[in-house]
Amino acid sequence: MLLRTASEVSALVRGVEMFARLGGDEFAILTMLNPDDNLEALPNRIVSSISSIPFHFRGTNLRLMVSIGVAVYPEHGENAEDLVAHADAAMYQAKKQGKNTWAVYNPALDKSELMVERMSWSRRIGLTLEQDLLELHFQGIYETCDRQLSHLEVLVRMRDPADSSQMIMPGAFIPFAEKTAQIVKIDRTVIAKSIAILVQYPDLPALAVNISGRSFDEPSLPGYIYDQLQKHAVDPARLIIELTETETVSDLQDAQRFIEAIHRAGCRICLDDFGSGFSTFTYLKHLNVEILKIDGIFISDLVGNHENQVFVKAMVSIAQGLGKSVVAEFVENAQTLQLLKNLGVQYVQGYYLDKPKKDHPALMALGSSAEKPG
Repeated sequence: MLLRTASEVSALVRGVEMFARLGGDEFAILTMLNPDDNLEALPNRIVSSISSIPFHFRGTNLRLMVSIGVAVYPEHGENAEDLVAHADAAMYQAKKQGKNTWAVYNPALDKSELMVERMSWSRRIGLTLEQDLLELHFQGIYETCDRQLSHLEVLVRMRDPADSSQMIMPGAFIPFAEKTAQIVKIDRTVIAKSIAILVQYPDLPALAVNISGRSFDEPSLPGYIYDQLQKHAVDPARLIIELTETETVSDLQDAQRFIEAIHRAGCRICLDDFGSGFSTFTYLKHLNVEILKIDGIFISDLVGNHENQVFVKAMVSIAQGLGKSVVAEFVENAQTLQLLKNLGVQYVQGYYLDKPKKDHPALMALGSSAEKPG
């Protein structure tokens, strides 16, 4: 459906315009309007084109509908963040009109709780970045055979700019950051902080850092990672870059280029949420990743779900055949850990082993040893 929609809209977009997928089922167009241009022309054509798509699924005819929001420079914003946020707000204004329509951003209507929240998040994230309020927490990934620590995953948290005692989890702010360039700034900040931790603790195992799919379009990011590692004399093997499977496979060519550039920087790649929503693994031939992290939906009820056991066994077999390591997350009890060990999973992560902490025991142990005299 997304491919067909993108194809229809691409046919309406001129060469001087920019058409992109923001994520999920949301797209954006950047266009230049001349004084004589009709503002209504393009959104009207898009609404008509998408609603005319003959889409069939499992013997059923479906009618696709679209909601379009328009923001105009400079009336509705003088920077990228404000324009994207106001176009997003206008899209929700269009939805309230009954969908399958479009609307120009109307500040007078931008009073709903949801729209105020969306704008508020953009400002809060901006203040967080300015005031350095992103905080790293760490969760261990352990060897299944002996529970020895293999490496740590870096998990970002946000201190509320209005009340620094309040901790905000990533699920609350990352979706909003991904709608703007703010997610790229967050990725860079987390990478810089992670490398600083590796410098501070030279005996600390590798750190795994999650990167947003939006960063695939940031060609300078792999070079930034390489420069930071070289500047601080950190072994690139101590930094693992985690990419989400759904984002990677949906932008396969961009992901391939990004992964190749990360490998040139000397870092390893982990494909997160492996197995989520895809019926074929043939794309793995085209993605040169070293580690596969099985999606938690297969692990959380593994002991009592025979189908999930079959899926995990198949994924482990594929990974082993391709010479890749396997991590299972969401390990919350001893039975799950033992079953994963029996299925051949090499590494595990989850609350049964430890919970994300700012002061992870691995860092505390190194800190304590560093403070001993002599």
